[in-house]
Amino acid sequence: MRLAFALLALSSSTVMAAAGGLPVCDDASVLSTLSSRQAWAEAHTWKDGVTIAALDRIGERRLVTEGFSAIDRRYCAARAELTSARPTTLYYVVSAGEGFAGYGWNVEFCLSGHDPYKVYGADCKVLK
Repeated sequence: MRLAFALLALSSSTVMAAAGGLPVCDDASVLSTLSSRQAWAEAHTWKDGVTIAALDRIGERRLVTEGFSAIDRRYCAARAELTSARPTTLYYVVSAGEGFAGYGWNVEFCLSGHDPYKVYGADCKVLK
């Protein structure tokens, strides 16, 4: 029984440590992950020839650390210069504890006007 409580305490402290380590919107690793995942999605699903060339005007829209979910989330937006030379808005969320096997962080994104399957709703509504 003591072992179970010790493991529970250890896992709780690990989750709390991961939440404190949530990267900011303009963190280089977050931006690199966004660009590489968008390029992969372009090559394997959308195939419209448009990738992210540059990101600027990066900012946090809101930070959710309390409430119904135990997962901390940072909602962000940036202006994305595309290879088609047409800028659009990139919405993304960085989530704590959503990495491989529940460790680290994960990022999900939506390029406004480039979500043909409306995975995140009309005009990326879910990630706004």
